[in-house]
Amino acid sequence: MGRHLFAFGSALLGIGILCGVLVYLGWESGSDLGARFVAGVGIVIRQIEMLGLWGFLSLAGVTLATLLCWSLSWWIILRAYGVRVGWWATWRARVCGFAITYLTPSMYLGGEPASVYLIARETGGASPATRIVATILVAKLLEGLCLLAFIYLGVYYALATKLLPLDDTGAIVTGMVLFGAFLALLLINLAGRRLWGTRLLGWLRGRLPWKRALSIAESKVREVEEDVFIAFKEHGRATLLAFVCNLCATFFVFVRPQVFFLFALRAFFPVSHLAMIYTLFIFLGAFFWVTPGGTGIFEVGSWGIFSLFPLISLVTRAPIPVPQESAIAFALALKTIEFPLVGLGLFYLIRVGFLKIPTTRL
Repeated sequence: MGRHLFAFGSALLGIGILCGVLVYLGWESGSDLGARFVAGVGIVIRQIEMLGLWGFLSLAGVTLATLLCWSLSWWIILRAYGVRVGWWATWRARVCGFAITYLTPSMYLGGEPASVYLIARETGGASPATRIVATILVAKLLEGLCLLAFIYLGVYYALATKLLPLDDTGAIVTGMVLFGAFLALLLINLAGRRLWGTRLLGWLRGRLPWKRALSIAESKVREVEEDVFIAFKEHGRATLLAFVCNLCATFFVFVRPQVFFLFALRAFFPVSHLAMIYTLFIFLGAFFWVTPGGTGIFEVGSWGIFSLFPLISLVTRAPIPVPQESAIAFALALKTIEFPLVGLGLFYLIRVGFLKIPTTRL
């Protein structure tokens, strides 16, 4: 009950913020809230229409390519581990995981159990669930390393150009140092076979009353940590190839603003600005993604982030500010592309019985 109430409240919050943004955009075009909301929607639609067909298809292409690269990376790791599963099954599992993650108030985690369930279902129990969990842990670790590489590029430019206020730059650097330290410790543990998770559970088992449950958890965690270690010891080539796929996926996320504004406004961001924009969006997702799909949060965040960095006009080569309606149109154009993928993932999860549609008795 509490979980459903939280989900409903976060969805309501996101819709409220988004409606408030649209009303603000249309404030000068109407005399009441309804008219202002409709006017705001119209303004955003006109901005999205400025993309044109090729612009919209290009933005959809980089979004789809991101998912394809993530799926390919995981498929390579699965095959290396001897989990015999087809490409399309991996793609379906990744899209389903993406759908749940998208709707969870967390930008980076949430759908992994669904992905593991679908792959285990596809193999018919031929591969242990702990091995499949290990593969997705390796995939997420590689994804995090690629994420960190692009973030550090943004941090470098933030320090070098001093475009951001000193306090904001300090917060970004502190956050990235902590995130980098966490990933480094995780990598040392898994690649170095330190078994810190297993040891921690063993230590707790000797001091807490739930000895049987902790013993089972210790055994399962040991299996996962041992399996992940294999990725670095015996499957180095496959792990490297999977890392390259993740690097491509991260690059496609990195260039999404560039693609949108090139077509919509015939303008572009310098690489330094693009790197800092990417870093700020990662911070937005990590700390403020409290609504399903980032509804409302992503739109307000886009507005604020793009206001910090001017575009360069392709025609005049002069800097131009990003209009607030264009920033919000960018966020909503991405949602227009992502929603069908989310719907596809949810449809398949309902079809296989992982999700159930709630019913009421009369």
